[in-house]
Amino acid sequence: MRAVKRLDEPQSLKINSAIWTKELLDEVKRLGDYSKVSDSYKSKYNQTDVKNVLTQMYTNHCCYCEGMLGAQTYGRIEHLRPKSLPQFHKLTFVWDNLHWCCEKCNTNKGKKWDSQFPILDPTKDNISDHLEINIDSGEYELVNNSQRGQTTIDHTDLNRDDLVEARKKLKIKISKYFSMLPAEKRKCFLEMYKAECEDNSYPSVIVKTCEILESFINV
Repeated sequence: MRAVKRLDEPQSLKINSAIWTKELLDEVKRLGDYSKVSDSYKSKYNQTDVKNVLTQMYTNHCCYCEGMLGAQTYGRIEHLRPKSLPQFHKLTFVWDNLHWCCEKCNTNKGKKWDSQFPILDPTKDNISDHLEINIDSGEYELVNNSQRGQTTIDHTDLNRDDLVEARKKLKIKISKYFSMLPAEKRKCFLEMYKAECEDNSYPSVIVKTCEILESFINV
């Protein structure tokens, strides 16, 4: 998981968010139950421009596990504060509440919410104050015993087995390739990766691996 900068609100939300919210809340009030409301009221955020901006914002990676989206799993518009909970119905079309997420993290999180120690927001929180990836174990670990970090791990199953194994394999693959390079080419190799890492094109496990490998060059 990594911090990202939120981009400008898509036009469809900027123009329609207030209207859509009123229509949704009126329908919830009329029917007396959010679950009875038609998806035609609840899913109007599912616009092409919203998806495009979120994809760009997260460089087509999941906002939680950082898995690449598109080839093997579809991206989902994620409501960090679950829209199905009564206190958050009004945030269904609010730009600050929308993120880009893989199907597994989206399903795992569902409508879980911890009001005391809420899940981390990649666009507002400094993730490194709460979570740090251990590239040897492939797991995310807590920084300063962060309870919000723990919420994030628990609600999204951030250390599920398939993710842990994928992170370890990626670290081994990069390290092996690095070790096979002639000494004079290693620095250029890492500089190439670092340039991509700076615009969030690569997940945290690659960033962390490159940082450690760079320390060997500087010794």
